[in-house]
Parts: sequence; structure tokens; C-alpha cells
Amino acid sequence: MKIIHRMFSAVAWLVSKMPDWMLYFVSLKLYFLLSYLLAYRKNVVKENLTKCFPHYDNKQIHLISKSFYKHLCDVIVEVIKTPGLSREQIKSRYHFKNPEVLNALQSKNKSTIIVTGHLGNWEWMGPGMLLNFPGLDGYVVVKPLSDPFFDDYLNNMRMLQKSDVIIPFKQTLRYMIRNKDKTTFTLFAADQTPHRDELKFSAQFLNRPTPFFTGFEKIAKALDQAVIFMDMYRVRRGYYEAVFYPITENPGQTADYEITNAFVRLLEEAIERRPENWMWSHRRWKYAESAGSETKTDIA
Repeated sequence: MKIIHRMFSAVAWLVSKMPDWMLYFVSLKLYFLLSYLLAYRKNVVKENLTKCFPHYDNKQIHLISKSFYKHLCDVIVEVIKTPGLSREQIKSRYHFKNPEVLNALQSKNKSTIIVTGHLGNWEWMGPGMLLNFPGLDGYVVVKPLSDPFFDDYLNNMRMLQKSDVIIPFKQTLRYMIRNKDKTTFTLFAADQTPHRDELKFSAQFLNRPTPFFTGFEKIAKALDQAVIFMDMYRVRRGYYEAVFYPITENPGQTADYEITNAFVRLLEEAIERRPENWMWSHRRWKYAESAGSETKTDIA
């Protein structure tokens, strides 16, 4: 394993020094490797797309699949490139279309949960937020990887080597209670699959019954934090734009699962606008059939 770590470190250092034109040449080569030679999760991607977009024909599914793999390879090389970028360069690659939404909450000393999915370059969300909103204390909730080497590598990149802003997934509430007297934003990628033992809520999402985590809604109500959905998408290679969609400023006044259902609807709309922009290789529906949900909601 140490040999693999050393090989990765050497390759990562080389990639981090590459100019963009060379970086995306590597991405093209990686695309042919993953998509054609290795056929990385090809069946998973095809099944997900076919079931989520039953009205699309085979040609449309193929085009989305092809665009997704190109997008995924760009994200991979961009993540590895990150240590070679200055903070100003990272900041310039992330444009917020309506920052006034978050700034208005900050002016009221209102802490905010920013909920999103694996959209655009999701690994740049943390650095992009920290650098574009320096007046706010920012945190990101992450699921630790099984390999400590790669877990440390990603965490250092995700939040600009500030380990104190990484919140382990299973300790989210404890960390957020600790910060309750500060004005903060906390970033959740809430589109991951709950474990089989955690299947308590599902909603109709992309034409399929889909289980979702509801922890961010419960925390928002417990700590009275506003909730915003963030869409993120590529405007050109290496550059992204993010848009905030307010869900609620007063979570205590919402009905059970109202916040979660709003997130599901906004995520679905974001994916339908740019299907290639989401992580289709994830086995998102592996427990869907056995989900015992507390509530199921049809999303118009």
C-alpha cells in the first residue's frame, strides 16, 4: 500500500504542476481509459440513466453517459491539480451568481446549512466557499475514507489544509453545537445513499423512489439555522458557477420533511437542467427497494 501511496504522490505532484492545456489532455486520455478500456461502472451509469430518464432513447442516454465520463475525468484531474493552484486562482475559478443570499443571512448573524449534491466539481465547494466568503466561519461535513492516506489528502485539499473545519459525518451534531455561538456556514453533500439500517425516509426522485438522509433538517431545526440549496456547474473547463436557492430562514416553522423535500426537488431540477453534471457512477439506489420510509412524497 505504501508503494501505491508513493506512486500517487509522485503523479499528483506532476499533475499539480501542469498548465491547463496539458491537464485537460491528461483528462482526455483518462476518459478513454475509464470509459472504453476499463468500462468503469458502465452498467451502473447506463442503468441509472435509463431508469431516471425513461423518456430518453438510447442515443440520448449514450450522449449523457459520454458527457458524464468526460466531466468526471475533468473533476479528477482538477482535484489533483488543486495543490498547484494559489488561493487567488482557486477563488477565481469559483463564481457565486447571487452571493447576496448568504451575505444577507450573515448580516443577521444567522448561521446557515448549505445543502447540495455531487454537482460540478464538488471537491472545490469547500475551498470556493471559504475564499469567496472570508467573513464567515465555514465547515464541511465529510464521510471519512477507509484509507487514511487518501482521507488526509482529500481533507487537506477540500478546506485549504485547515483540519479544524472538517466535520466527521457521525459527529456532525456535536461539532455544530460546539460552534452554535458563532455565525457559520456548514456544507452538506446530502445526496449520498443512507446505509440499509438508516432507511427512514424516501421521496420520488428522478422517477424512482429514493431514500435520503434527513439529518441536516433535524439539525437545522434543533439549532435554528437557515437552509440554502446550492447548485454548481461548469461554465468552462476549470471554472464553475454556483447559485444559492433559499429553502427556509426559519426551520422551526416548517412541517416535518418539508426542508428535505425542498432539497430533493431542487436537486432534481438541477440534475434535469444538466444531467452530465451529477455523479451517475454512484450506486445511489442500491437499497431503494428495501427502504422502509416514514413518508413518501411525490414531487411535481
